[in-house]
Amino acid sequence: MKILIKSTALLLLATVVFSTFCACGGETMPEYYENSYNTGADILSLHLAYDTMEKDADGKKIYFSDSELDEIFTQCCEIYINAVQTVDHTDTSTNLYEINQPVNAVFDMDREFTALLERTFSISKNCNGYYQPVYGTVTQLLEENAQPDEALLKDALTHTGTDKLRIEDTSVYKMDPMSQVDLRSIGNGYALEKMITYLEESSVAYGFVSLGDSAGVFGTKPDEAPYDIGVLSDKIDESVDGYVHVQNGYVFVASSSIGGYLNCFTGSAAKSDLKKVVVRSEDAVTANALAYALYAMGYEAGQSLYETGELSFEAVFFLDNGAVELTKGAYRTGMYVPAAGDVEEK
Repeated sequence: MKILIKSTALLLLATVVFSTFCACGGETMPEYYENSYNTGADILSLHLAYDTMEKDADGKKIYFSDSELDEIFTQCCEIYINAVQTVDHTDTSTNLYEINQPVNAVFDMDREFTALLERTFSISKNCNGYYQPVYGTVTQLLEENAQPDEALLKDALTHTGTDKLRIEDTSVYKMDPMSQVDLRSIGNGYALEKMITYLEESSVAYGFVSLGDSAGVFGTKPDEAPYDIGVLSDKIDESVDGYVHVQNGYVFVASSSIGGYLNCFTGSAAKSDLKKVVVRSEDAVTANALAYALYAMGYEAGQSLYETGELSFEAVFFLDNGAVELTKGAYRTGMYVPAAGDVEEK
């Protein structure tokens, strides 16, 4: 499953991109500086506005140079690498590696890490455990054997759950020495959030970042128009199912074509009535976690979660039967527009 972004009337997908153009003193130049980085797992693609939204003494627009935006791109790549390191349970220098040691102890962590951990615990609680950060015993077992012995899986499940750790300020109390925290499923969300935060604080006026099956936008375009994030279908020809209008925030996609989603209660592959789900939230980590959780819980449970208001998000559900259902806010604001046909609120 992939996403693409349409800026005005043109589609943007990973490293194959086409820019809109703007006039500049009789010349034309691309609206966006574009650069991509192959992370090994995904394509990180940045699209940064050349227009600084400022003018010189003669009233002419001032534009960034490529070298200036090259530096910002480089900084974003470094931010991505550092964010991925934070959620890497195999890196011996990280807080995550430390608390995953098989000991019953109290760990003094850095504040940023404990804040991230608290966020994931809160999301897990509010989505009734369909997203579970303390799940490493199961994921590690499945990595070693895709079809483990039932007794081993059952034992691994006993060491999962946020109740196995307690967080107080920057201290993490580990009550079950065998429990393991696994934050890989929100890694892209965390990295995307860090990059967008940096870009919002930079001198770049507006733009967007895509990372695998996610995207984040920042700033306000001169015409104040939203971005259209195109959700590609699962067909071989990569036709577009429809577009999600985004003025700000983040969009994540979970799809049966990606796979790898688990039922956190059984450790088996999630059986869903959804082909895919598209989640939009102003919180990247929430959007990332919910994409997995909503796919695993299915349409009705997903709508029920939305109705509780415990988590702030909108979603588009693509059901196996071909129907497309929207959360009320998504329907009311016209967040989703299908490529063909109409979407009716059910």
